[in-house]
Amino acid sequence: MVLICPKCEARLQLDEARAPTRPFTVRCPKCQTSVNAQSATAIAGEPEAPDAAASPEATPVPSRSPFERPATAPLFRTNIDDSNAPAAAGATPGLNDIAKLLADALRDSGGQPGASRGRTRPAWDRRKVLVCASPAYRELLALSLAEQDYDVFVAENMVQGLGRMREERMDVIVLDANFDPLEQGVAFITREVRLLRPSERRRLFLVYLTSGVRTMDLHAAFLNNVNLVINPSDVEQLPEALDVSLRHYNELYRDFIRALDVAPI
Repeated sequence: MVLICPKCEARLQLDEARAPTRPFTVRCPKCQTSVNAQSATAIAGEPEAPDAAASPEATPVPSRSPFERPATAPLFRTNIDDSNAPAAAGATPGLNDIAKLLADALRDSGGQPGASRGRTRPAWDRRKVLVCASPAYRELLALSLAEQDYDVFVAENMVQGLGRMREERMDVIVLDANFDPLEQGVAFITREVRLLRPSERRRLFLVYLTSGVRTMDLHAAFLNNVNLVINPSDVEQLPEALDVSLRHYNELYRDFIRALDVAPI
């Protein structure tokens, strides 16, 4: 039995077997608003129950299989990528990537012989970004990050966001304060981040999009337990702010990255 709070629209799950037959009141745990409710058996009545079961229009709802693959956030595709796909198919593949790999190898070989050098991120291994935002900023964020050679995954709801986080490791998560308020998307996404092991959490860069803060304010990021805060008025500057913040973050954890022998974010 599911009740929806009329004030904050929070979903309250109740066990119908334990609900009283008479009308009752439930207090919302989020905003403390009283919600009036009545069990389905009291509304339908005992004599009408056999007729409803015998009705041919009443079809049972199939239960979800525990082996069914959960919904995940899909990869964002731009119109520019779709239009350039036929032209790129006729060109020689991988020449730019090979040139970048050779340049990285030559640059690494020119370092000091006694210095310990960590890994560098290959050109073909693009950063993976999960965008969990409201419809007002969802497409703008995804398009601006995709233009900066990020692999962008866009979650429309809480289920898709959690599914993508559990399926593969993300490098960056952009979380909007108004993401899926009906299913408490912000609470579940942040809870999933808090459950990560410390070594996994340091390999994830969390960006929080919220009003009332200054963009790239380190104190506000510390108070919200995130790595970067962005004001919605500066959402178009997210790629530049993210690039600067990632460079500082990788420099801060340089020894940690070398100890794990992994590429920086």
